[in-house]
Amino acid sequence: MAQTRRLIRALVAFGCAAAAVASAAWLEGCAATAPARGSVPTALPPAAPPAVSHDFGPLVLAPFGTAFKDVPGPLTEVLVFHQPDARRSSEDADCFRPNVVVSFLGRAPSDHLLCFDHDRLKRIEAAVALSAAEAPAVFAAACADWRRGVPATVLEPDACEGRQGDIAFSARRTEGPDPAAATVSITLVEAVSP
Repeated sequence: MAQTRRLIRALVAFGCAAAAVASAAWLEGCAATAPARGSVPTALPPAAPPAVSHDFGPLVLAPFGTAFKDVPGPLTEVLVFHQPDARRSSEDADCFRPNVVVSFLGRAPSDHLLCFDHDRLKRIEAAVALSAAEAPAVFAAACADWRRGVPATVLEPDACEGRQGDIAFSARRTEGPDPAAATVSITLVEAVSP
C-alpha cells in the first residue's frame, strides 16, 4: 500500500510539473507576440480592388452557326413583337435567354440573349448596368482591351466597334432614366472575312 501511495504521489508531481512547463511555454509564446508597450499597431495596406475582366468570351456559349438543338444548357424564349406590316429583317431573329450565370465586365448581365436565324446562332446580345460615375472609365478600358491595339472603326466615347478573331463586336454606353446609372451593351456576330 505504501508503494501505491508513493507511485500516486510521483504521478501527481510529474503531472503538476508537466502542466507548469506547458503553462510557462504558452505564456512565453504570448509574451513574444504581444506588441511592445507604447507601440502603435501597424495597419495592413489596403487590398487592391480586383481587376475587372473585359473578356466577352463568357457570353459566347456556342460558336456562331451552331444549331439551336446543339447549344449547351437550357434556353428560355424571349418574345419580340414586330409591326404586322413590316418586312422581316436579320434583326428579327428568334432570341432566347440562356439559363446560366455568366460574368460580363465583372457583373451578371441584366440581359443576355442568343438569337437564331433558321435555327442557327447568328447574334449574341448582352447588357450590364454600371454606376454613371464608373461607366466612362470601365467602357474606355474595355473598348481598348477589345480592340487590342487595332484602331476602332467608331471613334466616339460612347461607341466601340471592332473584331476579335472571327467575332465582330459593337458596343455602346448609354445613360438611362436614372442619372446615377448607365448601361453598357454589346452585340456579337460572326465576322465576315474581308
